[in-house]
Amino acid sequence: MAEPRLPLARIVSPLSVAVIGASDDVGKFGGRVIHYLIKHGYSGRLLPINPNRASIRGLPAFPGIGAAGPVPGGIDVAILAVPVAHLLRQVEDCAAAGVGACIIITGKLADAGPEGAALEAQILAVARAAGMRLVGPNCLGIFNMTDRAMLSSSLVLEAEQVKAGGIGMVSQSGALMGTLVSIGLHHGAGFSRCISVGNQADLELCDVLDFLIEDAATRVIALYIEGLKDPARFAPLLRRARAAGKPVLCVKAGRSAAGAQAARSHTASLAGSYAAFAALCRAEGAVLCEDPAIMVQAADALDRLPRLPGPGLGLAVIASSGGSTVTTADMLPAAGLRLAEMSEATRAELRRWMPESHVHLPLDTGSFDDGTSEEGLAACVRAFLKDPDIGAVAVPMTTQPAMAARAALFPGLCREGGRPILFVMTAAEVGNGARDALREADFPFFDRVSDALGVLRALEAEAEGRNRAALPPPARPAGIGRPPPLPEGALTEAEAKALAAAYGIPVTRGVLARSAEEAVLAAEAIGYPVVLKGVSRAVVHKSDLGLVKLNLADAKALRAAYAALPDLPLDGVLVQEMARGEAELILGARWEPGFGPMVLVGAGGVLVELLRDVQLMPAPLRPADAEAMLRRLAVWPVLEGVRGRPALDVAAAVEALTRLSWLAADLGPRLVEMDLNPLLLRARGQGAVAVDARATIGGEQP
Repeated sequence: MAEPRLPLARIVSPLSVAVIGASDDVGKFGGRVIHYLIKHGYSGRLLPINPNRASIRGLPAFPGIGAAGPVPGGIDVAILAVPVAHLLRQVEDCAAAGVGACIIITGKLADAGPEGAALEAQILAVARAAGMRLVGPNCLGIFNMTDRAMLSSSLVLEAEQVKAGGIGMVSQSGALMGTLVSIGLHHGAGFSRCISVGNQADLELCDVLDFLIEDAATRVIALYIEGLKDPARFAPLLRRARAAGKPVLCVKAGRSAAGAQAARSHTASLAGSYAAFAALCRAEGAVLCEDPAIMVQAADALDRLPRLPGPGLGLAVIASSGGSTVTTADMLPAAGLRLAEMSEATRAELRRWMPESHVHLPLDTGSFDDGTSEEGLAACVRAFLKDPDIGAVAVPMTTQPAMAARAALFPGLCREGGRPILFVMTAAEVGNGARDALREADFPFFDRVSDALGVLRALEAEAEGRNRAALPPPARPAGIGRPPPLPEGALTEAEAKALAAAYGIPVTRGVLARSAEEAVLAAEAIGYPVVLKGVSRAVVHKSDLGLVKLNLADAKALRAAYAALPDLPLDGVLVQEMARGEAELILGARWEPGFGPMVLVGAGGVLVELLRDVQLMPAPLRPADAEAMLRRLAVWPVLEGVRGRPALDVAAAVEALTRLSWLAADLGPRLVEMDLNPLLLRARGQGAVAVDARATIGGEQP
């Protein structure tokens, strides 16, 4: 590949732009591109290319890119909006003319099947041989609000003004990017650069993320991702963004797709590529959103509001409508949020304005002694913003007199208090005056309570990421050596347990036997009761085939169980101690291509895939990471002890999970997958033990 003619910064902010397929007709792609460049104030040199016109929009037009030169400094960017049949020739002409980069709006290439993919490969080869960069194809180009360079045909640019601000966006969907910018503009958000990468034939999402991290105009980064061309680049970039103080928010398409095919382990079926992506985002402090609209509103909040002082703080809800405050409070648990608990100082301030009986959250200012007043409202909000348990304030405003004046109170209070205020204008068109007042004050607002709570959850995730970034790196637990020699392929249970034991993970005692008499001798050495298991590298779920016999109390029961084993080719039987516990967990590990080693913990046992109560994180872990994973499980209350049940040995589970994470990190790509299921958890102080294990080892050396 030849040395690139232009850096990405110059492609985003070009000094000269040629529009191939330019037209006076704004109904055509090329017509809209040149129209939007002029409309939004592009200040560089603009070169319309059209063989059938002498001028376009008052500018001299050229029959081809080669006829436009020589241009002082060369042509930085050519925007191609031409039929696919003419695309290769136009790209060849751009390469020959010394163009720095092509933005290819034309689609139906690799996105349309093998024939299109072959053409895309040809175009890429031409560009690389010349050092010419490509954005797209199948994209909608670049919105550079900072420098007023709208290199796109997107209809969002019909807006009279496209506000500059701190949100940088990368999207693999051009149409969705335009929609998100439109949503942001409605709420008064401002953008720095928004770049649609389309098929990522050359410049890809990680290249643009790299650029935005260094871009002085960008303060918050939003990503719409369908697929990463080089996943290994993603985590280091997220770390750099966090170090630069720039939050990264992501929406990843395809989370509902089956992440794993039929596999040898529960871990493989539960830890698919989306789950691994989500775990990576959590580990590196990126905020993963489900709804693209929430992502852009959260990015706006992170750009224009103070950030949450830390995770885990409560919310204060205040408004002059009891109905809106109560329904907002009712929605908090489903959003993973909670009402704050007011301090005595806050309660004392509220008592100045209302009866003691109404001093509670959510707060209805209609209960003020003299009715809702701006003075009382401001005093209560100021008290909330000083309260140590209140991280943010939500204001769900309903229809009322003087809505615009009332709304105008909150920007100043928010900036004074240094914590986010989420103002929700629930009154549809009637509330447009309030929205206009907040736009004038450069302050975010929301149209629905659910949107505000979704954004608040994203702010919480950003604060969690900040906390995690401040932690020291994981430290290797004492007593761990290096993995023992391992055969390639599926391990037997005994081999998998030996691997776990080498890392200090407790496993049940067991002996491999090849006859009923050997099994009896083994049981007598271990001590009754025992478990009998048929051993076969070819069998994944032993219990499904009747290969597990539990709670065998004596030699007679053991011989009978041995005789009852199904007639299958076995490598022997495993006789092991009969262990008991108060709860079952699954611990798992696997290598996720592109993302590295991952560990999993969840509710275990035979129903693990039905319950799907699991958490996933990249390895290795700190003990605090392992405990946080356990706390996020739905089964966590059982581990704490509920309804008279004993509290369980969470510390033992944390230790086992941490050690498994180092096993996964050490083996790297050799560890295809591993399950410890179940790990029996006993009462606090009594430990844990893995009673079953399976693993698959690949051929690649660590």
